[in-house]
Amino acid sequence: MKTSVFQPNPNNQYQNMHNLSLEQTYQKNKQDTFLTPNKIAFILSFVFHLCLVTAFYKHFHNSDLAQNGDYITTLALATFQTPSNQEVENPQPKPIIHKKKKYHKEFVKEHGKFAKKEEESLASSKTPKAKPDEKIEEGDRIQTLSFHAGSEDELFSKIQRAIDRKNKYPPMARKRGLEGEVVVEFIIYKDGKVANIRLVKPCSHDPFNVAAINAIKKAQNDFPRLSETTKIRLPIIYELDRV
Repeated sequence: MKTSVFQPNPNNQYQNMHNLSLEQTYQKNKQDTFLTPNKIAFILSFVFHLCLVTAFYKHFHNSDLAQNGDYITTLALATFQTPSNQEVENPQPKPIIHKKKKYHKEFVKEHGKFAKKEEESLASSKTPKAKPDEKIEEGDRIQTLSFHAGSEDELFSKIQRAIDRKNKYPPMARKRGLEGEVVVEFIIYKDGKVANIRLVKPCSHDPFNVAAINAIKKAQNDFPRLSETTKIRLPIIYELDRV
């Protein structure tokens, strides 16, 4: 029996090597054909010009926005805390307290008895009022002296002269040619102090009322000293020909 030994065919081996060489050459040519130098240059040029165009577009676009008054602001998002639902207490309005007007009353002792009287309202709020804190001490006896036309009482003459020296004619009344008469009443203490000045018969022109009360206050230091507390009632006349 004969044994056959497999011997490779030299022709087949050569053929296989040739085919492998052709396939490698094809693959290499295929790669060389796909990535040619021209294609690579075109791709690089395209990418470069694309970047260049994008940069120019952003630059001119931002310039246009700035010229139009628009500003580009970058906002960074942050976490905002949601306000808690706390009740806000509205302040309650303060109650309005209406002050009650107080009316002062004077007590004047005449001949051993107290006579109760209310303060008289003056013709205008500008007219000064007597001080409410001035009181007449209990036990003081008050005599009342009233001026009468034609009387030549020495006490009245001294008081009248002291008032005339301090009395000033109101400039506005003089300018308008006004005249008037004010009947006043006040109390002179034994030490010469004056209290409870009031208008018994006010003038219709209020500047004369103000001037009369101010004249009495300024003249009290020149009043004569009396032996007892005395209530004086006298007129103060304002005439242009007497100025």
